[in-house]
Amino acid sequence: MSHRGAAYVANVSFGTMQVGATRRRSVGRIAAIVGSWKLAWQIRRARRADRVAARILGGALAGSSAVGRLVDEVRSRGHAQDHLETAMRASLEEDRADYGAASSWGRPFVVLRGLAARAVLRDRLRLARRGRDETRERLGRVALDGGVNLSREPFVLDAANRARDARARLSARAGERGELLEPFGGSLLPDWTNAVGREASALGTSFARVLGNQLVPRLPAVAGMAAGWWVTSTFTDSNLMATLHSWGIGDGPRRAVSFETLESMRFWIPIGAAAICSYLANRFATKLRARYGPSPKPQPRSGIPGL
Repeated sequence: MSHRGAAYVANVSFGTMQVGATRRRSVGRIAAIVGSWKLAWQIRRARRADRVAARILGGALAGSSAVGRLVDEVRSRGHAQDHLETAMRASLEEDRADYGAASSWGRPFVVLRGLAARAVLRDRLRLARRGRDETRERLGRVALDGGVNLSREPFVLDAANRARDARARLSARAGERGELLEPFGGSLLPDWTNAVGREASALGTSFARVLGNQLVPRLPAVAGMAAGWWVTSTFTDSNLMATLHSWGIGDGPRRAVSFETLESMRFWIPIGAAAICSYLANRFATKLRARYGPSPKPQPRSGIPGL
């Protein structure tokens, strides 16, 4: 075989090896992606089970003879939840009693009052349950780390064993995923995707904050624009156009006024709408703060007569 033929065969063999290596890398990456997705789903389930087990352990400690600041906090949050649930039942009983004693026109107000009162109670109850669960979970994790002495009650020991098993399963799944992603530098996605995700999240947060800060103060301007659009779409200074539009020929304003009246309406109605909107918003905010704001603290009286 000539030198040129040998070089050709070597190049073909090298190209075949490169294609095979690229194909193996692609297949390995696809398999790693599928395995990573499966492990991520298992990790989410294991993390949820770990949180539930920690909450159960915290609740068991709160119902045992254990002592400590976190234990007392969990118990106090449980008492607050019990009070709200009692208030819910009392509100329903009060509505039943008032509904039977009220007249036909007063009964709808009894129903509306009860719905509003229990909506507020449900919101407070939801926050109380969330706070109780967070405190229970924190207590359970502190207990697993040795920060709280576990009592010897059987239900506490059983809850502690379940929490340890859940933590071990979560740690095992996280370790498996780390070993799977280790050949790829710990992530199957390029580094720039993480930067793009962070910047997109920051942009969305900034947009929502600016929208809330800029839109609400500009409601009077929006009201003025709406009033201006209403004037221009309702009135015109052309009797011919108003007549044709009133007959259904074309689209546009159907009421004719003089040129001076139209100009005055274009100028004063948007201003009046914006001013009324601003006035009503300020009055509503003032009354809301006065009714539901904190009461002023009483000034201490001086011991000197006349002062």
